[in-house]
Amino acid sequence: MTIRGIAHQGYPLKFPENTLSSFQAAIDLGFTHTKLDVHLSKDGVPIVMQDSTIDRMTDGFGEIKDFTYLELQQFTINNEEKIPSLEEVLHLTKDRIKVFIELKQTGFYHGLEQKVYEIIENLDVLSQVYLISFNHFSLARLRIISNKLQIGPLSKELLPNECEHLKQLNLSFYAVHYNKLKKTDVERFEEMGVPIVVWPVNTIEQMKYMQQFPNVLIGTDELEKYQAIYYPKTVTNWQQMGYR
Repeated sequence: MTIRGIAHQGYPLKFPENTLSSFQAAIDLGFTHTKLDVHLSKDGVPIVMQDSTIDRMTDGFGEIKDFTYLELQQFTINNEEKIPSLEEVLHLTKDRIKVFIELKQTGFYHGLEQKVYEIIENLDVLSQVYLISFNHFSLARLRIISNKLQIGPLSKELLPNECEHLKQLNLSFYAVHYNKLKKTDVERFEEMGVPIVVWPVNTIEQMKYMQQFPNVLIGTDELEKYQAIYYPKTVTNWQQMGYR
C-alpha cells in the first residue's frame, strides 16, 4: 500500500516527533514522504530536531549549537530514544520513503548547507530528498552548492510574485501553510509549473477541502485519519476509528 502524502516529523501523534521510531511508523504505514527539521551541533553535525534547544523534547536543557554530537547523545527522548543525526535518519529512510529536510537556518549555523549536502551525497540519496527553508539565503547557498538539489521555499502564504523572484534558484516546489491556501493561487502556481506542498492538514474538514487539489502534496500529523479519508478502502476498521 502506498499513501501519497507527507508524514510530518514521522508519526508524532503516536511516537516522539523527529525520532527514528516516528519515521519508522510513517514507513510502516506506507507514506510516500516524510518531513524533518535540522540544526547544527557545536562540532558541525546536522541534528534532527524541531526546536533549537533540547528543552522540550529531552531530559536535558540548552541550545543544540552549544553541544557536540557525542554530548547530545547523553540525553534521551521519553527515557529511551536518542536524538538522531540527519545521517542516521537518512540511513533509515533510504529507498523507503522520500524526505523533506527543513534547514532551520537562523544565521547561527555556519556551514549547515554544505554539511547537509555532503551527507546527502555520501548516502547517494540526492533524488530522494527535498531541501526547504524559510531562509531564502539558505536556499541560495544550496543552489550554489549544487544545481541538482531539489529545493523550495517555506512560506506562510502563497506569494506568486515571490515565486517569480525566486525563479533563478530553479525551484522544485513551493511549500505553504494551509490557512493561507486559496484556489486562485493554486491555479496560478499550476500555470507557472511550480508544484505546491501544503501543511498542516489535520482535520477531516481540511482534508476534504484539499481533495479538490489532487496535484498538491499534503503534509499531516494525522496519518491514520489521512489514510481513512484519502484511502478508505485500505482501512478495514476506519469507521470504528471515528473518521466518518
